[in-house]
Amino acid sequence: MRNRTVTNIYKSFLACALAVIVCMTLAGSAGAHASSAGYSDIKVGADTIQYHLSILESDFVHIFPDKPDGGDKISDKQLSSSIEALTKVVDDGLIVTGDGKIGAGVITAVKHEKRATMEMIGMDIRYKFAAPVKQYLMQYNFFWYSGIDVNHSNYATIQVGGQTIQQVLGSQNYIVQIQGPGAAAGNPSAVAAPAALDAKPAVNMVATSWVSTLKTYVLMGMEHIWSGLDHMLFVLGLLLAAEQRVWKIVRLITAFTIGHCITLVLSSLEVAYLSPKIVEPLIALSILYIAVENIWKRKESARVIVTLLFGLVHGFGFAEVLRGTLSGHMALPLFSFNLGVEIGQLVVVAIVIPLLLWMKRLPVQIKWNQYASGIIGVFGLYWLIERIISQ
Repeated sequence: MRNRTVTNIYKSFLACALAVIVCMTLAGSAGAHASSAGYSDIKVGADTIQYHLSILESDFVHIFPDKPDGGDKISDKQLSSSIEALTKVVDDGLIVTGDGKIGAGVITAVKHEKRATMEMIGMDIRYKFAAPVKQYLMQYNFFWYSGIDVNHSNYATIQVGGQTIQQVLGSQNYIVQIQGPGAAAGNPSAVAAPAALDAKPAVNMVATSWVSTLKTYVLMGMEHIWSGLDHMLFVLGLLLAAEQRVWKIVRLITAFTIGHCITLVLSSLEVAYLSPKIVEPLIALSILYIAVENIWKRKESARVIVTLLFGLVHGFGFAEVLRGTLSGHMALPLFSFNLGVEIGQLVVVAIVIPLLLWMKRLPVQIKWNQYASGIIGVFGLYWLIERIISQ
């Protein structure tokens, strides 16, 4: 019996050897989940904008107007002496208008800072207008405009008229339209406008800001799990492990969900943190483990516990996208992001289960679970080696 099991493992991985090239091509899309990011804390006044911009130091090096004197680090002395040069960088990367008139950004401070354990460069920028402004327009052009990183994201927290509005800006929606605090008594709003320069002006939202926040972070959560090939393959491995049995699917998916919800919350609240240098190889290991378990078919008594533990690890991976974004207004974004992750996960389950049932009914006698698990195992092994080597 043992020889047959070993033979099945050998055959499965041999058949999957052809998938190695595909793995090497696709693996980059499931690399470290931390990505280029900026954070904007914006206070909107009647005729002023107080804009605090934080950018990861590793990213800031690419837009810094001088060569860092510390290799990949910029010294405090170099920062303080570069304010004039940085003003031009800000003028190009951040355009703020008040009622159609371009405001001149004045950098009042620039320094090193930490945001959720991340080393960042923070700049305080002040925009002053001659008269009260009815409508502000902000265009954030850093990184994607110059082609440095089209995947760069900016997480903006906007305080205006006693309300807090949150927007996630990217290369496809980098313009924010904000009503001045006196424009609509007690009902300010912010809209992320389309990126196209010839697009029609965005219409101000009548819905309250929490609806916008809910939508923004739910979509972010869905996109995060769908774009994370490693998370997707782990979920697929769980479905294969359940062998299309509803109760097993419920138990495993529930265990995974509970696990990643716990660490997502703890990490986002900065109660617990695990470095991506540890998390990323562990995520790859979880994929490899579940694949080998599916092929080996050992006793399943501990599988729920193991799935829960690996769920904790994946939660730290999910949390990377939220680190530093909550700025004290965490309940709704955290709930919304987690909801988006769960919706994305359920969509995957709803698509895969019928497909597996259909494959099971095919007249061809092929051990689909073992071969599919073998392919998943190849991906997991490749990512594990690649992520350990790249540390």
